[in-house]
Amino acid sequence: MKATLRWMASNVPLMVLALILAALAWVVAVEESDPTLEERYPQAIPVTPSELPEGMVIVGEFDERVQVTIRAPRSVWNPLAVDDFAVTVELTDLGAGIHQVAVHVTLNKQPSRVVLVEPEYVTLELETEVERTVPVHVQVKGEPTLGYIRRALAATPRQVTVSGPSTYVTRVVEAFTSVSVQDANADIEGEFQLQLQDSENQPVPYVTLTPEVVNVRIPIEPSSYYRSLAVKVVLEGNIAPDYSNPYISVEPPSVTVFGSPGVIAALPGFIETEPIDVEGAQADVIVRPALNVPPDVAVVSGQQVEVKISIEAIQSSLTMEITPELQGLRPGLTATVSPETVEVILNGPLPLLETLEADDVRVVLDLFDLPCETHQIEPQVVVPEGVTAQNILPATVQVDIFVAPTPTPTGD
Repeated sequence: MKATLRWMASNVPLMVLALILAALAWVVAVEESDPTLEERYPQAIPVTPSELPEGMVIVGEFDERVQVTIRAPRSVWNPLAVDDFAVTVELTDLGAGIHQVAVHVTLNKQPSRVVLVEPEYVTLELETEVERTVPVHVQVKGEPTLGYIRRALAATPRQVTVSGPSTYVTRVVEAFTSVSVQDANADIEGEFQLQLQDSENQPVPYVTLTPEVVNVRIPIEPSSYYRSLAVKVVLEGNIAPDYSNPYISVEPPSVTVFGSPGVIAALPGFIETEPIDVEGAQADVIVRPALNVPPDVAVVSGQQVEVKISIEAIQSSLTMEITPELQGLRPGLTATVSPETVEVILNGPLPLLETLEADDVRVVLDLFDLPCETHQIEPQVVVPEGVTAQNILPATVQVDIFVAPTPTPTGD
């Protein structure tokens, strides 16, 4: 026993050295497999303020961010996310004024160590939070359509609550919005965003208002001195035979007239043009006619009516029997066609179809480079401009191509 103790006592230094060497070997092995990295985290991390002192508020938007350098093994580094950091500033015991506050960073992934925070301090301003009510001001812009008038607007609410830093809240004199009635001929109604303004009509920052919108209704009513009347086109004469009038356009379709309320109220809902002559017309008629204005009524100046009377030829169809023409037949060959004629159904304006002659329409059979045998050929139709070939009967014809017979000499 004594010998064992003496041996252990004499070998303690060696045992301690062996333990140290084993620990170092373990550290080196771990470091090689999971090396420690000291780097800056690639994203800026937002700073979260602590609970504010009672009755205080931060002036402006607090959107501070810091860069953090940490030391940690790669196995900790790789899965790191922004949410793993807690970056805060302590504001609990601060009063009103401008403060430079230290940034505290903790990391919930271990092992790790925060090496550097940039910046180490952030600057912010605290003020007493106050609240007050201010009136709502709705500015109406523009004028309704001629012949309409604007009545008094209704806005709800008439006041809003403003809250925020005291020096900014005291600058607010009104909650403002603008509503356009330009060219309106019906009531304007809706929700409009409010903006806080100071005495110089400038926006006030860093404050909030409740509610943020105002409901506005602006009645728009016809004036008893004005009235909008539809324009009724009066035509005189008849367009050319075989032509039709598919539509008539009027621009503007109505005009505004002016007069005493009694006269205006007694008017029908339309006003006629002076007669427009379309006798024998074969093309569009575009005119600016005068209006047949009733007595004691005037058309508001600046209104000019333009009328377009569309004139089109009546569309019809025509069937013609045509003998096909052969094209591209090689020398020394001849051909027979069956049937010898085809029927072509044409579409187009009736006046044009009535003037067509047989020579105006061609049916062509393309025999270019075809050998001696029987072929089914689709005819090609050539028609004058403005006419279309709707159909051809039959759709194909039979063509027999053969060597032309040699003429037999005759004796003298």
